[in-house]
Amino acid sequence: MSQDNRSACQFRLGASALLLLIMGLPIFLGAQSSGYRPENLDLMVREAKYEHGKVTELMVDGRYGFVIQPNGPLDSERRWVWDCPSWYAVLSAPPPRGSVAHRFYVESLLAKGFCVGGIDVGISCGSPAAAKVCDDYYRVVIAKYRLNPRVRMIGQSNGGLIAYAWAFRHPQSVDRIMGIYPVTDMRTWPGLDKVASQVMTTAPDLNYNLTLQELTARLKEFNPIDNLRPLAEAGVVILHLHGNKDDLVPIGPNSEEAVERYRVLGGEADLIVFEGRSHGPTGGPQFHDEVFYNSDRALQFLLDPCCRIQTKASSTR
Repeated sequence: MSQDNRSACQFRLGASALLLLIMGLPIFLGAQSSGYRPENLDLMVREAKYEHGKVTELMVDGRYGFVIQPNGPLDSERRWVWDCPSWYAVLSAPPPRGSVAHRFYVESLLAKGFCVGGIDVGISCGSPAAAKVCDDYYRVVIAKYRLNPRVRMIGQSNGGLIAYAWAFRHPQSVDRIMGIYPVTDMRTWPGLDKVASQVMTTAPDLNYNLTLQELTARLKEFNPIDNLRPLAEAGVVILHLHGNKDDLVPIGPNSEEAVERYRVLGGEADLIVFEGRSHGPTGGPQFHDEVFYNSDRALQFLLDPCCRIQTKASSTR
């Protein structure tokens, strides 16, 4: 990647982070510390280091993407996990520099020979334009790295909209989805008025470009909660992790409703409920004690070759 392209990528990702931090929302990387300052952001993805792999940068449709490849032998089926939003796999806020929010998952996957990837589409709220970028990214990495055509996905917070928006359009390309307090109904977050007015989006080129009236009338075309049938029919398996005290992305309309609807459609889905937990991580800058970021059962779900859910609602790992 050229220096100019790398700088452009870092600027876009930095703009996304700064907007959310300025608005005081804890959704970007779960940054909730009142003492956290935007000028402390370090979005130089190349500083991310992994014990079990190495990251390669790539550009797709003018957007920043990456693939983290294991140092050891590749998984025999060349399986891989796609992290949404992409930044959870390569950086973290607040610092220290080079820390990675999803390190437990990423390192564990790399150690098993999985690749991990992602593409920056900002806070695009599952727009068709963002889904198109995601599909172009998918096609590039499948062709270039010869990865398994059925990807396993992580969708955290607003990444739920990103992951599901691409997945329900391409269900045969998805094996399973693991959600961490994911948004599946954009009426609950950020709200249709904010999507239509572009208040909550950080990727202007990936907006819906619809009025509130138009978006409301066509909502069932776009809203993941209303587009689960293709995934269920394709045999995609779903697992969500969600706190029952989440006021930002409420568990009821986003995870409980999604799991219930999915089961009615004949799909396999489960929900791990974390009692007393709200939105965003805890456990300090390295997230060593963060239950959402260090779930053994979520990891097993991502790794399991047969993809049978063996979880029960619980407040433990």
